[in-house]
Amino acid sequence: MTSSHKSIFSGIVLVGSFSLASLACAAGPNVATAYADFMKMDTNKDNKVSAGEHAAASKVMFDMMDANKDDKVTASEMDAVHQRVTGKKAGKADMSAADKIKVIDTDSDGILTAAEHATGSSSMLQKMDTNQDGFLTKKELAAGHASMLKKPSR
Repeated sequence: MTSSHKSIFSGIVLVGSFSLASLACAAGPNVATAYADFMKMDTNKDNKVSAGEHAAASKVMFDMMDANKDDKVTASEMDAVHQRVTGKKAGKADMSAADKIKVIDTDSDGILTAAEHATGSSSMLQKMDTNQDGFLTKKELAAGHASMLKKPSR
């Protein structure tokens, strides 16, 4: 996996779909990571992430998670990518892969399709875009993921 793919994957994970690193809080290093990942997604370097840039990075992440290339991602595929990218298993404070899938699994089968992932990613971008200008700023990205992908309380 190239450094660029790792950054895009980390960014999307933090940005919207499935934070595989530390998602529980948005202070300290997590904010710095979100900002660095934002810069990787901002391919035209205009200091904002468009829906198109977000969708492209989201597709890269989905393709990385889809190990068997069947256009579906299971919790085990998601966990495997998390460990490969971060070098460690998800911690107790991290949202489980199964719970991440549940967030956008529209047919509730426990498997994430490419279409569900794309739709969920787009929906999350819209929720994070607090000023509704169609773009994400660094601040919106960091704040959005801090609040959207917290480990659910049981």
